[in-house]
Formats: sequence, C-alpha cells, structure tokens
Amino acid sequence: MLRSTIVLLSGLLLPQAAYAAPPKELYGKSVSVTWTETREQRPAGEQAWRQVVGTVTLNMYVSEAGRVFNNVSYATRRGSAERQGEIAGSGKRSINFNGRSLLVLMPYGSAGATRIVADIDAGFASCSAQVTRARESEGAIIRFKSGITNNIVEIKSNQVGGISCSIRAGNVFAN
Repeated sequence: MLRSTIVLLSGLLLPQAAYAAPPKELYGKSVSVTWTETREQRPAGEQAWRQVVGTVTLNMYVSEAGRVFNNVSYATRRGSAERQGEIAGSGKRSINFNGRSLLVLMPYGSAGATRIVADIDAGFASCSAQVTRARESEGAIIRFKSGITNNIVEIKSNQVGGISCSIRAGNVFAN
C-alpha cells in the first residue's frame, strides 16, 4: 500500500497543469464533485492533534467554447473558504478528459496531492467519482495555509468519504 501511495503521489505532483479538451456533450454544463473529509490536524507549532470534519467541493463549468473554469471550496463548522478559480491549463490543477472519463490532479499542501476520477454516463447527464488524497511518504505531515483560519495547518491523516458527483445544464458560477 505504501508503494502504491508513493507512486500515486509522484504521478499527482505535476510541474504545471495539463489539459485535454472536454467532449462537446459537456459544453454549457457544470460538473460538481463533493466529498467529506475527516482529518487529524493542528495549527502549526501546537502539540495536540484534533479531528476536523469538512466538506470539499470541486466545481467545473465547461463553456460553450470548451474552456473549463473551476474552483475548490471547503467548509467546516468553523467556516468556509474558496481556493482561487482557474481556467483549465493555466493553474495548478490538471484537468484531463478522455471520452466520458475525467481526471483531475491537484496539489494538496506541501507534501500531498488529490486525484479525482469521474466517470460520466453515456447521456452526459450524471456521473460517479472517486477521490484519493495521497502524501509523499508514510508519516509525512501535510502543511498548508487554511483559507478558513488564515493560519498554517498541519495534517497528520485524512479519510475521504461520502463522494458525490453531479452534472447540470448551465454555469455553476453564474448567479
């Protein structure tokens, strides 16, 4: 398991975002992948670990021109935050389509990465997804700046569950 996690992580950490065009059937539609995450974390410099449960959502909109706009939002009982939105191919997130399959790779703090695989049904109306959080090595502590607390947070472990995927007509970012 450790070797597969390390190999997975090395494949997830890309020097720059990659991009393969979405199928035309997704033009004008939004894809959302949401999951819950339970993690052991602490503010940097503190000794005690605590359990935090939150919800993460990756929203993507495929424009009529085939450009993919995306952002990630987080919510815990302490509040919510969004990571900066990106246009696929120009940021840190790698978004690739292969027929009805979608692969998203994105960095996760200083020592981790996230892999999202979504399978889209033949009618491009629904989807199912898998989300994997990986780290550089067993025991590696992931560090990142929390958008909720605006402080550096250290993550010792995390578990992903409750994954859902949906497709809808229109722009998820429109009012």
